[in-house]
Amino acid sequence: MKKSLAVFIICLLFIIFALLEYPRGSAYKVLEVIEGDKFYIDFNADGKKDKDELIHLKGVNTFPLSFGQKAEECAAKYNITPAEAVSLGHLAKEFAKENLEGKNIELIHPVGPYNHTYQYRFAEVKFFKTLPGTDKTGRGENFGVILLREGLGFAYESKQDKVFNPYKTFENAKKIRKMAHFAWETMPKNSIRPAAGNKKIYANTGKKPVPYVLSPQKTFGPVTVFLINPNAFNKPSFSCRAAACRELLKCINEAKSDINFALYGIEGQDEIFAALSRAKERGVKIRGVVDIKSDNTYVYKDTAKLKGLYGVVDDNKAQLMHNKFFIFDNKKVFTGTMNLSASGSGGYNSNTVIILEDISAAGVFKKEFEQMYLGAFQGSKTDNSAPFIINNAKWRLSIFFSPKGNAYEKGILPLIENAKKEIFISIFYLTHRGLINALKEAKARGADVKIIYDASAANNMKDRLKTLREAGIKVKVENWGGKNHQKDMVIDGKYFITGSANFSNSGMNYNDENILIFENKEIAGFYREHFVKLYNSLDDKYLDLTPRAESFESVNSCYDGIDNNFDGKTDSEDIGCKADTSTNNTSYKPKG
Repeated sequence: MKKSLAVFIICLLFIIFALLEYPRGSAYKVLEVIEGDKFYIDFNADGKKDKDELIHLKGVNTFPLSFGQKAEECAAKYNITPAEAVSLGHLAKEFAKENLEGKNIELIHPVGPYNHTYQYRFAEVKFFKTLPGTDKTGRGENFGVILLREGLGFAYESKQDKVFNPYKTFENAKKIRKMAHFAWETMPKNSIRPAAGNKKIYANTGKKPVPYVLSPQKTFGPVTVFLINPNAFNKPSFSCRAAACRELLKCINEAKSDINFALYGIEGQDEIFAALSRAKERGVKIRGVVDIKSDNTYVYKDTAKLKGLYGVVDDNKAQLMHNKFFIFDNKKVFTGTMNLSASGSGGYNSNTVIILEDISAAGVFKKEFEQMYLGAFQGSKTDNSAPFIINNAKWRLSIFFSPKGNAYEKGILPLIENAKKEIFISIFYLTHRGLINALKEAKARGADVKIIYDASAANNMKDRLKTLREAGIKVKVENWGGKNHQKDMVIDGKYFITGSANFSNSGMNYNDENILIFENKEIAGFYREHFVKLYNSLDDKYLDLTPRAESFESVNSCYDGIDNNFDGKTDSEDIGCKADTSTNNTSYKPKG
């Protein structure tokens, strides 16, 4: 009995000593923030992060930094998405780093004993904020309460004991949702970490990817080029978010007499509808042509709304009316690869947009528009293509329209056959067999051929991908959340090709499309720089592997709310986004 009592007294004294080891009221420096609720405090003032100096805020948790079960649970509890929960975790960490790291805090109560299970101590700390315009500090506040008040954390609730957590009164679920949405919209995409079970698919092999998030734009005389970077945003948006879309709004708002458009479709984009409505009210004549499917439905649901408001004609053909161009006042053309959709004009996909302020070029597009508006599509059209419509000492522009213009034979193939140094391609679909053979021959001649290929297309066309790779062509399949929707090629730093047409048999020979070929070193060089940065932002392992378009491997695709690989399943419904990844091989590696 006496022995048991002695052991009890020793343990009690040890606990008391641990509680008094770091008393309240003393100032201690924060050495490093690990998470918003977890950081090293230099209790012994030796400048080192000792094992027993890692503390966790008592009663307060911040959101996780990676996808997994905790992210799913937090998302369900606070009515946010798992991606928003992870984003909020990163925002809380940045908030703690900015306010605590390298600064002094005080303990509100003596720090708790070291927890060997969790490997940290629990503590309540007081944070002192510097008063604006002075070097003085204001009255200290409980940092846990600050996190809860700002919507950056939640009160911890133990499943084992049902003791009420007093911090619960400071928790603000509405503010949490608001901050979660803000964090997801603004945080850098590449900062999100995969769940622990998915680390193996993110392991780098070869050259480390170089982050790249800018969406550059530049004007070259009458030509302005907008390059939309798929790394810029974490998810689609029905707002006119891409810079190119905002420029489209500007063009609509400035139109004085006529707006004519040929669109694959439109979805969402209230700002564009509002701008068109205002244009109509001030007397601008608005007409358009759009694609309609064989079952009399539209690819993008709000196309029907567009048709109901303005003079819009359906193509009523088996093939696609795949153009994406506007003509303003018969003198300015807006064209390129971007659809008016959440992932297109919302800035989620990789895209290219060209604005031509040239009456001759506008006239060529106007002729193409007029015959479609009168019901002539695809094979029933006449050819309005215009080789060298702009031709001067500085640069040349050729405009081709599919299918009658034969852009591949007349415009693209001769440039590939004469390529001396390099051919760089960023593409959604590259399936044209003639083009593939021409690229293989260029590679055999010694040209450096590099391709960025869309993941959904690559998984659907594995034989074409295999053919290119086996020829020694460096093909990287992207692992972005959005699609690689570009249809671009740059040759020898001199020629730049873009437009609505994929490099496919349908794009070149059957659909209604437009293809622009610029001969100008400045424009080509501007695009080339963008291509190289995009290419280098992809891991070298994707020269061999093909990630699924909707999987944990394709960043954010499991949390973006869209069907990235067109299989009818979205996010967690898709096999690539199942929580158990031990049997989920998300990458495809060609055999042989």
